Amino acid sequence: MNRRAACCLLILGATALAVLFSVVTPISAHAHGFGERYDLPLPLSLFVIAGAAAVALSFVVAAVFLRAGTTHTGYPRYNLLRLAPMRWLASAPVTATLKTLSAALTAYVIVGALIGSERAALNPAPAAIYVAFWVGLSFFTAVFGNLWALVNPWKATWGFLEMAFAIVSGGGRLSLHHRYPARIGPWPAVLVFVGFAILETVAADTAGPRALGWILVLYTLYNFVGMYLYGREVWLRNAEGFTVVYGFMARFSITEVRAPTSRCRRCTTDGRCSAGETNCVDCYECFALASPPQREFNLRPPCVGLNRLGVVTLTVVFHVILLLSTVSFDGLSATPEWLVFTGQFLLQFPRYGGYVANLIGVLGLPVVFGLLFVATCTAMGWLSGQSEPDAGQLLRRFTFSLLPIALAYHFAHFLGFLLINGQRFIVLASDPFGWGWDLFGTADAIINIGILSPVFIWYFSILAIVVGHIAGVYLAHVQATRIYATRRAVLLSQAPMLVLMVCYTCASLWIISRPIAE
Repeated sequence: MNRRAACCLLILGATALAVLFSVVTPISAHAHGFGERYDLPLPLSLFVIAGAAAVALSFVVAAVFLRAGTTHTGYPRYNLLRLAPMRWLASAPVTATLKTLSAALTAYVIVGALIGSERAALNPAPAAIYVAFWVGLSFFTAVFGNLWALVNPWKATWGFLEMAFAIVSGGGRLSLHHRYPARIGPWPAVLVFVGFAILETVAADTAGPRALGWILVLYTLYNFVGMYLYGREVWLRNAEGFTVVYGFMARFSITEVRAPTSRCRRCTTDGRCSAGETNCVDCYECFALASPPQREFNLRPPCVGLNRLGVVTLTVVFHVILLLSTVSFDGLSATPEWLVFTGQFLLQFPRYGGYVANLIGVLGLPVVFGLLFVATCTAMGWLSGQSEPDAGQLLRRFTFSLLPIALAYHFAHFLGFLLINGQRFIVLASDPFGWGWDLFGTADAIINIGILSPVFIWYFSILAIVVGHIAGVYLAHVQATRIYATRRAVLLSQAPMLVLMVCYTCASLWIISRPIAE
């Protein structure tokens, strides 16, 4: 081991010890999202040590069972379209009905935001965007598959408009199909998600129903103009932020779509969707182009979809880090420590100090995470024996190892929020615009904040975070076995990644354990 590698490993180890030291002092914790105080049955230090030990043990298991120099691309799968009920669910009438329903619900949310009650609790827009769309749909996508690829209302509406225009014009195309600027790539999708992150974490308290309604109107125009200029699939893949984000999340899920690579020649990705694989996986454009007998909708083990990298650019790396930092800041911003930090800005700028502090957090945390990830990948290259490690290449190879961590913290942070605030749809069913109606007798329904106990939330959070980090260790180890030919190089390269995973496990458990101030 050379001197630079030893120094790098020493620094990462010191960082891990510092994180452990900062969180192992016994403290009391409040349940996430609950006003009731919940004292942990054991000191937090024991939970943190146990979680870190579980992640470290997963490294040992991966080292024993994953061999160097192998691809680890195969996994068991079963085509659900062999089953008659699934073929019926995938039929054109059913999918068209789902698309129509999605477009209609989106129109209802926009209209409700613009003309409904100005009280956020009685307007459909906040609950639809933050509860159903962001939390509920992301939970479903990460577990069961990419439903957004089917029900995306802008994709569905534009598809209906294209069909209508083709009928009226005798086969004409609604889009101009200009060549999308390659130098821009998917950066518009990244900027869309940055905007949503700021809206959700910084401006959620001040962006009322009217503002949300106009944001949805502008976002609809943005997508329609883009699809008219460049074509539907090209625009969605590069500029519709949630198509990209939910595509990332769906890689973790238990389902996938497959099509023959022969369809990739007609795909707007110019064949990059298959990336040299024997099958085209999770390209919904190729899936739609394939004939029904050629299509596969497979059941597969969770997490394995993240082993198929495809074409990973530095833009993708940044997008994944942004997703991880956004869900992390959502929890960090509710801790007393962050409120103290925000208070310093409020003393200087009473009107805007809170927004400035949160904006610093939501934009600064991706920079911090990015620097840590770059340092980790550089250390991996040095420890593996590379004299001049290519950190950019390693960033691209290992970036999807971070996704299970982001999903785990997303589940841990938002489960209580989803189940409690999701009950607002019972009220909205009877009073869809907040005008005092009571169509089904549920307008006065009381939200049950005790639907989950603080004990369950705490243990669920621990399990989600630890399992997510174990999955990250496994994915990183798989990539290392593809890159390095010897077991020694694999193990040495993964030491920095293990340190990073242990550090983030400890930090995540600390954030989850802190009291939540509403």
